[in-house]
Amino acid sequence: MTTPKPTGRPNARMRQTVGDMVRSMGLVLALIAVILLVTLRPQPDAVKVVDPTQVLISARALAPFAVEIPQGLAGYQVTSARWQETSASAGDPVLHLGYVTPGTEYVQFSQSAADNPKFIDEQTAGGILTDQVTLDGQIWQHYESPERRSLVRTVNGVTTVISGTTAQGELERVASSLTAG
Repeated sequence: MTTPKPTGRPNARMRQTVGDMVRSMGLVLALIAVILLVTLRPQPDAVKVVDPTQVLISARALAPFAVEIPQGLAGYQVTSARWQETSASAGDPVLHLGYVTPGTEYVQFSQSAADNPKFIDEQTAGGILTDQVTLDGQIWQHYESPERRSLVRTVNGVTTVISGTTAQGELERVASSLTAG
């Protein structure tokens, strides 16, 4: 019986080290990271649209005033609707409709028989009266706060507030779109 003779070539696997494995893993992970950066796109938060029909039916049936709502605002999406008291409405329910504009800004419409300064302060986020504007023969007071701008109108004891993060012109457009019914 003969013993095998070495060929003189060292075994290639014997020369591999842990460092080689770490470098290989790093290369694979870097490749995966590049693929993820190229293919993954952040998805914008989906707008949750609500149907305000039942809230409007309740408000029209229970409100001691003619309920007005914005009409004909193409691209606006209703994201909140409620008919309930607020902490500053002194027991009077408030019709609240929240919208996302086509430019992804927020607009809020509120209407109530509450006409006290606390209610206006609450609805304008502590806004300060800066001036007034006349729209369709109606005088609206313009309030500014760090969070939002607002238009406020009080007629026959009914306070209507339109506020939001959008431009003043857009708020005026919403105010001009109000329709009773």
